[in-house]
Amino acid sequence: MGKSTNAEMISRVREVYGLLVKSYSRFEILQYAAEKWEVSDRTGDIYIQRARELIQQDSDIERPQWLAAAIARLVKYEQKAGREDNLQTAIKALETQAKLLRFDL
Repeated sequence: MGKSTNAEMISRVREVYGLLVKSYSRFEILQYAAEKWEVSDRTGDIYIQRARELIQQDSDIERPQWLAAAIARLVKYEQKAGREDNLQTAIKALETQAKLLRFDL
């Protein structure tokens, strides 16, 4: 198979990122890459390295940024649960928001 495009490389690295997050081993990822994209172990290792760099970047987030993103997700969960009349989930999302913001309930 020929050299992959930049867009293909980005897509593959993102896919490997997902596999790493799901705890796939190096061997499993190399096997997956060989079967799916017909690439060598060396190329598979490059995908793994780049995916690990992305994971590292994601974990370098500062607490205020993480907190803001978590609250935003919880608000969406609360809204969706409310629209679906799933009041237990809506209340739990609201309680979790309050806990993260250190409000006493």
